Amino acid sequence: MGLIVFGIALRIGLALISIGTNDAAAWLRFGDEINREGLLKTYKIDSDFNHPPIPGYWAALCVRLAGDENAPLHDSKFTVLFKLAPIAGDCLAIYLLYLIWRRRRGKSYGLFVAAMFALSLNAIAVSGFHCNTDPLLIALCLLALYLLDRGKFFLAGVALAAAVNVKIIPVLLVVPLLLQMRKWRDAALFVAGLGVGAIPFIPALLMAREQFITNAVKYNSMLERWGINYFLLYGREKWTPDETGGQISWTYYSTARYVILGLIAVWAILARVKPRWSFTEIALVTFAIFLLLAPGFGAQYTVLPGLLLMAERPGWGIVYGVVAGLFVSAAYFVNWTGSFPLYSQWGPLFPEPVAVVGLATWVILIAVVVHVLVRPMPRDVMVT
Repeated sequence: MGLIVFGIALRIGLALISIGTNDAAAWLRFGDEINREGLLKTYKIDSDFNHPPIPGYWAALCVRLAGDENAPLHDSKFTVLFKLAPIAGDCLAIYLLYLIWRRRRGKSYGLFVAAMFALSLNAIAVSGFHCNTDPLLIALCLLALYLLDRGKFFLAGVALAAAVNVKIIPVLLVVPLLLQMRKWRDAALFVAGLGVGAIPFIPALLMAREQFITNAVKYNSMLERWGINYFLLYGREKWTPDETGGQISWTYYSTARYVILGLIAVWAILARVKPRWSFTEIALVTFAIFLLLAPGFGAQYTVLPGLLLMAERPGWGIVYGVVAGLFVSAAYFVNWTGSFPLYSQWGPLFPEPVAVVGLATWVILIAVVVHVLVRPMPRDVMVT
């Protein structure tokens, strides 16, 4: 228990001495705009605002709580407040991991897995420093999977809808999870729960539909030296469209979403035809496909498979947490402006040494997918 408290304290301490990355500046701007212009107009005037409504309101509230924008340490106060959401996500994740593994292997092992996640370098760096909402969204995804395993389909739908309200990415899980439900009643309850989560989107879809779809649904992250683009951009200091690798990487950047959606559909059908995998394994492979093939990349994405690994394969999860943690920490460090509170201004591409650690993270993720596909969790272990 002491290690868990220490891990949470590390996140809070890191939040107190840092602003974060470019995302921190973006969220501060979004909060200012929403307070000044309103949410719907912000979708129309700021194409960078690519998030669901609720996080926008959270940013606006944090701006107000931070006080006068001209006061000393205003930006730091804002980011500390904003980071309470991802840190709370990690706290939820720690508790869920304890519940999952306590039922499977007893209280001591449950505390061990929870402590290993609490001390995960990857999780600490992203929730305590980065200043984005991904730790909260993946914790809500795990809550949905936890509820599905217990046959609480409506509540699972509500939890997954809550994750979608944090960020759009969890919609990738809807079809793969829905196809695993063998009874129409279960599927209907799950969809009904998802429907509850659609309510906050209604004003944006009715009154700022075009801008919301363009900003949030069609969004692609930064083109980076990650995954497939690591090889396409190898040896280049920046992306340039007039070189062969640059042209191919831009083509891939523009079209990869369709490849990702196609492979996720194939995976969903395979898991339906051969029901060997748990709900969490299905979600893990789905997010792994997204991350392995992602044409655009943000360091915060690394937490998506990391938590689900701890819920299914803690050994792999610990290894992944160390390597991915070294990767994102190195990325934050090389982009550090030298200022205090700590702030990292993202550059054009990861420097080669950082990209190599990212490649190691990518390779581990490939190994994880192969391992899950070949060796699904035994059914007696799945039941939690």
